[in-house]
Amino acid sequence: MDTKQEDSHVLLVAATDMEVKLLTEECTLIDARADNLRRYALDGFHFDLLITGIGTAFTTFFLTHHLSANNCPMVINVGLAGSLTDHFKIGDVVNVTEEEFADLGIEKENEFLTLFDSGFLHPDEFPFENRMLKADGHGLAGFLPGVKGITSNISHGCETSIVKLKNRFSASVESMEGAAVFFVCRWYGVPCLQIRAISNMVAPRSLSRWDIPLALENLRNAVLKVLRELPDKVG
Repeated sequence: MDTKQEDSHVLLVAATDMEVKLLTEECTLIDARADNLRRYALDGFHFDLLITGIGTAFTTFFLTHHLSANNCPMVINVGLAGSLTDHFKIGDVVNVTEEEFADLGIEKENEFLTLFDSGFLHPDEFPFENRMLKADGHGLAGFLPGVKGITSNISHGCETSIVKLKNRFSASVESMEGAAVFFVCRWYGVPCLQIRAISNMVAPRSLSRWDIPLALENLRNAVLKVLRELPDKVG
């Protein structure tokens, strides 16, 4: 017997309240269903917001818990990211369409092997496609550049590890939750979308070179545009 909640709402997933504060200020709070789960309205369209905490473990747990108990037509992961390429500058907003875990594997003396490299996973073992976790965003966010992302539980700031990371993966952005969201959504058969704003370049850490306020402002504007498209795209 299906014990899920009968109502069905698009779910926004963010690691921290800070990343969505500007967005929620544009919306009307309907109710707080839990400490980390709230319902909002925007121009009459209702959606849920889940704050998971930073990293793949917390994201996987809270998203799995939510989707196991609630019907959900779409999940949208929103937040900040670091850029691994000079093709994007701080403040740019991107649509991450493919993801992979960057820190899940086996370290040898002079190399790192992913679970695919080591043979523990087949490149096309569900929910992966040629090693990648792919989004199915119903054609939303087409106004944003589509990019490939990597997810790591480490926000890289050491030159040596950054060089290895860039040589190992052909990705444009790094986050700490994206692949976990895609993995859970693929298993549940829920379409997903990931919108990230560039707050920094992935480089030796220097907060003076970050611009979080600019990234958050641009993220808000992009997510508001997507939310206003949703009633016509998602049933």
